[in-house]
Amino acid sequence: MEPPDPDYILRGFDGPVTSLAFLPNSWDHRCDGVSHLAAGTQTGSLFVWSLKTRRVIHRMMSVHSNSVLSITVLAGGDGEVLSQGREGVVIRWKLLAVDNWLKMS
Repeated sequence: MEPPDPDYILRGFDGPVTSLAFLPNSWDHRCDGVSHLAAGTQTGSLFVWSLKTRRVIHRMMSVHSNSVLSITVLAGGDGEVLSQGREGVVIRWKLLAVDNWLKMS
């Protein structure tokens, strides 16, 4: 049995994808129920995709010096996300909007 064809393919990364996380809609009133996907790459970059338009809406290049191992959305709905790089650094982000991430630590 062959695997099914994908519904769509997200392209535009700067290297292989090493981590993924769906972003909640509750923190950004502009989302209008649209889902977003955060992706970390082997080169240490973070990307945010709109799953409605299937386009990258935000890029943060080389925020980690090595591959991104994990992206975690913190519980509570206040728009905080953690990213962990292979170099051992964890960065806490505040999502001001889906295309505006503030590095907190």
